[in-house]
Amino acid sequence: MLLFYVEGESNPVYVTQRINQFIHKYRKELQELTIEEFESSVQSLIGIKQEKLKSINDEYSRMWAHIKSDRYNFGTLDDEIEHLEKLSKNDLLAFWDKYVNEDTAQRYIRLDVQMWSTKIWQPTVEEFEMYPSTVLALFGCLRSDGHTALSIADVQSFVSLASPSSNIESLLAELSELCLSKQASSVSDVEEPKIIFESSSKIATALLMAINNINEPTKFAALSKTNFANIDMKQSPEGMWLIHDYKQFQHTQALHGMSVPMRKLVPLILEPALKEGS
Repeated sequence: MLLFYVEGESNPVYVTQRINQFIHKYRKELQELTIEEFESSVQSLIGIKQEKLKSINDEYSRMWAHIKSDRYNFGTLDDEIEHLEKLSKNDLLAFWDKYVNEDTAQRYIRLDVQMWSTKIWQPTVEEFEMYPSTVLALFGCLRSDGHTALSIADVQSFVSLASPSSNIESLLAELSELCLSKQASSVSDVEEPKIIFESSSKIATALLMAINNINEPTKFAALSKTNFANIDMKQSPEGMWLIHDYKQFQHTQALHGMSVPMRKLVPLILEPALKEGS
């Protein structure tokens, strides 16, 4: 399981898109790692795991974590070190392609939990269903920077008509001109075209992501014949299922038992008692 915890002032849709971008690009960085760099990283991680506990409270916390998880695998750390010592760069790449890379994973399951601040723009359920997440991310960045002249429909139209081969400077110039024209009360009020967005800004990054992904085919199962309206599940244009009211969704789920231990539990076989007098 790969977890990302991100906290900040950016709108969550934009953060999700940046995580997508990181996952796709990081595979190349793994590929370019030299054997020496990979082995050095592995040994550093082993060294961290082999550090002695500094207090009885640290040991208590570690042991209690195994008990609370219902796994009771108190030898997890030793197992991890043993596997790390055998790990190769090819093993890491194979793991990445099998479980993390959605383009190659045999079974790709992902859950995004987004918490929206009341101080920023938040799309409605209908907008989640209608517009790609990259367009929502771009529109949210525009709103957070105070550019309110463009509607979300304007942003969608601009992205769909933009050429993916254009450089970021020309794209920002076109977006600036559109934004200024919407702000003007009449044609005579339009100023000379100027770039109002910096190429290093979040808007520039969000714009590139939106244009690059606008024609990307969906990688998710489109279950158009399945109706999940009774549990408040909606589907985005990319085919991702959205749960807007988690409590309503939770109430529809069947009860389940506790987590299953990762290791088969083996009964402890006590040593036979020593015969009296031996």
